[in-house]
Amino acid sequence: MSSLPGAVAWWLGRPAPADKIQHAGPELRAQVRRLEIRARQAMEAGMAGRYRSAFKGRGLEFEEVREYRSGDDVRTIDWNVTARTGDLHVKRYHEERDLTVLLLVDLSASTRFGSGVMTVHDLIAEASSLFALAASRQDRVGAVLFDDKIRSLIPPRSGWRHGLRVVREVLGAAPGGRGTAVDEAVNAAGRLLHRRGVVILVVDRTCSLPRRTLAALAGRHDVVVVRVGDPLLDGGITDGPVPVSDVEKGRRWIAGRTRGQRRKTSVPRVDIVDLSTDRDYLPAVQALFERREQRRAR
Repeated sequence: MSSLPGAVAWWLGRPAPADKIQHAGPELRAQVRRLEIRARQAMEAGMAGRYRSAFKGRGLEFEEVREYRSGDDVRTIDWNVTARTGDLHVKRYHEERDLTVLLLVDLSASTRFGSGVMTVHDLIAEASSLFALAASRQDRVGAVLFDDKIRSLIPPRSGWRHGLRVVREVLGAAPGGRGTAVDEAVNAAGRLLHRRGVVILVVDRTCSLPRRTLAALAGRHDVVVVRVGDPLLDGGITDGPVPVSDVEKGRRWIAGRTRGQRRKTSVPRVDIVDLSTDRDYLPAVQALFERREQRRAR
């Protein structure tokens, strides 16, 4: 068996670092607060319910037997109790969540790009934060932050305060590195999740996805890939050539009309969502939840 990466060993063998909120500057605290407000508004608008419906728990646990009420599913009638009492009774169950949600967050240098007021990194941080806060209301959430290697790990825990810690870690991390270790991050997720969980990979759209590794992971866990792009690179340049620098590979080129076409990728059993820095990301996330909910209802 291959040895665990240093960051993974740190998670398993050493205590977690102190909460960064004590040392956060006013700009980071304001950004966290803004995201918290936005997330709360999204939760109150029904995002929490959609998230719960989109990602199923590990099973159903018996709760009680009670008298039948109009609208109850007839398939839940407890015929033994009904025969004994003479009145219709139904069995009630509640979903056993016990879910671990692991965010894989791309912090590679290429995410610094942005043709407008928001960079790819900004949107990756915001989308990751929304998933973290949605999950923290009822599930355990953790994160793997990576650039050209696994940079740090946040162990999964439950609770809103821990969700905010994940948000602060993601927002406070500066992009860097000389590549994007997506394959290494996906492999780390497979080693860390011992029971079925949810893996959400939030990545720069310009990087290639490890299709085989993702497909293998999706055989054991729910996997969602959120690809974040910028309209200038996605749609090409319409106003003439523009000099572009690849900060990861240290090369330059002239971007024109033929460059920047969106990568079309599909992976079996993996939901892929595309976000762009020039559009609100909430409708796309909501559409993802609704698609998954509809599949569960079939």
